Amino acid sequence: MTIRDISKRYGSKSVLHNVNLEIAQGEMFGVGGENGAGKSTLLSIIASVIKPSSGEVLIDGVSVQRGGAAIRKQIGYVPQELALYPSLRGIDNLAFWGKLYGLRGKELALRMDEIIDIIDLRDRIKERVDAYSGGMKRRLNLGVALLHKPKLLILDEPTAGVDVRSRRHIIETLKEMSKHGCTILYTSHHLEEMEACDRIGVLKGGEILAVGIAQEVKHHLKGENLHGIER
Repeated sequence: MTIRDISKRYGSKSVLHNVNLEIAQGEMFGVGGENGAGKSTLLSIIASVIKPSSGEVLIDGVSVQRGGAAIRKQIGYVPQELALYPSLRGIDNLAFWGKLYGLRGKELALRMDEIIDIIDLRDRIKERVDAYSGGMKRRLNLGVALLHKPKLLILDEPTAGVDVRSRRHIIETLKEMSKHGCTILYTSHHLEEMEACDRIGVLKGGEILAVGIAQEVKHHLKGENLHGIER
């Protein structure tokens, strides 16, 4: 994936300024930075939720902004806000979103069964979502994004407000997906989660401040900005 000269402005306010990144297929890439650094905006642009003011995002050489539905089908997106129906059961949420992704019949049933195991909700999947803990909701939300087997999975604070067990499960699930060729891009304020990534990119004021493995980024920043990741 190529992120080329991405900028985003709202009126006179610049949120992102000429962001450039190359992320390899199957790479697990973390985006860190303080609140307001532009992390969520960058992920929303990559996911084609919002348009950049300039620049483009390319997946296998095809522009996300101009590639239409075909390229968007390759993307799974987990926003900060849960995209679930709390009055429905977990299994009904999976079925609803699976059908929106174009899955039907046996194909949908088999994929849902796989996802239930991946997110470790077999014993609770037939309960209403409003009875779930925060961690269970996050895991179900991840499951929704995995239904169509995306090549690129984008997650904005996927472990926010979850228990230690769910946090560990989510990170281990992402690692396993990365091993099987899915490109993972996510934000986090937890340093130990950033260290699980192949590389980290740190944003500050809408610009890339440092990119590298965790130890390289620490050395570059000399620790002074790590609170923006770890908060």
